[in-house]
Amino acid sequence: MIKDKLNSWLEISESAYAKNLNFFKNRLPKNTEFSVVVKSNAYGHDMQQMTALAIKHGADSFCVHSLEEAISLRNRGYRQNILIMGPVLLQDLDEVIANDLRLVVYNPESIDRLKKLTEKMNKTVRIHLKLETGTYRQGIDPEDLDSLLEKIKKSSLIKLEGAYTHFANIEDTTNHNYAFHQLELYNKLTGQIEKAGFKKSIRHTACSAAILLFPETYFDMVRLGISQYGLWPSRETFVSYKIRFTQNGEDVLSPVMSWKTRIGQIKKVRAGERIGYGGTYQTTRDSRIAVLPIGYADGYDRGLSNQAYVLIHGKRAPIRGRICMNLFMVDVTDIPEAQLEDEVVLMGRQGKEFISADLLASLCGTINYELVTRINWQIPRMVVD
Repeated sequence: MIKDKLNSWLEISESAYAKNLNFFKNRLPKNTEFSVVVKSNAYGHDMQQMTALAIKHGADSFCVHSLEEAISLRNRGYRQNILIMGPVLLQDLDEVIANDLRLVVYNPESIDRLKKLTEKMNKTVRIHLKLETGTYRQGIDPEDLDSLLEKIKKSSLIKLEGAYTHFANIEDTTNHNYAFHQLELYNKLTGQIEKAGFKKSIRHTACSAAILLFPETYFDMVRLGISQYGLWPSRETFVSYKIRFTQNGEDVLSPVMSWKTRIGQIKKVRAGERIGYGGTYQTTRDSRIAVLPIGYADGYDRGLSNQAYVLIHGKRAPIRGRICMNLFMVDVTDIPEAQLEDEVVLMGRQGKEFISADLLASLCGTINYELVTRINWQIPRMVVD
């Protein structure tokens, strides 16, 4: 793909991604399964390219949200283990079996349907129980666990391969008491599973924040999400990591994604004129305004209007006026060298300046997860270095 022919594109740094995976893999015990979460188009980074890089640089398996994502990986030839963590309709469970996928289970109806399908197809299915420990999303309530285990025992073709949970408040706080409360309950419930006769289930609880902070959460498998892409789960996780493991200022994670566009037009605007919808910015001097072919339809949040800036020739160009559906305007009065079709950095590094996903997310009142995941999937992604 030739970026000179593009109005907007994302660059994915292979070296940064390899560095991140290596950092996390080196934290794990040798036999811990290293699974990477590539749901939602790999958090906006492009699932097709990131899965290839993940296997190349040491990942063992994948976690996805949907059956469609899992089948997409199978169709591309990936034979690695794939765990579907979101719901699959009862009518589609035969596709889970046919494609040899791992399936999260928390409803008795799923067990009943799987029993009938595995007998009909004469194939086994591997399930991972999602245990409710206090997040109160999908999961098996503790009081329902025994009855679900009894259902599983009635089928020799349903293999209880794993049991896991997800932390509710391990990222957004420096007080991790609730996470350890969940961990205590999880250990109790997995003990209950073992007493019921399931001796070798894979245990997993660790998301990015847990891998960074708490080795006691690793168990048999980890699920590395946002931080494989070089992004901290939260400011609190960053602070907790620095307190626990290092006193220097070097950041251990390297952002993988950069987002770029080009100047579509440069126009002169007199002092006192209003720019964009609603006239929300009024020039205070004769100005040079650059029009960029990106907007909220592309995932550049409207909340960044009159707040954020972009980088042109290594200098900051502030946004003027509202972000439109497909366009927005920046002030290049102080960048006289700016010309038509010059490269513009929306997120990433140019010269000595850097615009982070965290900065943009904070300006529009959200989190880095949402910001990168919402970047329009139609914008080309290309792997560099």
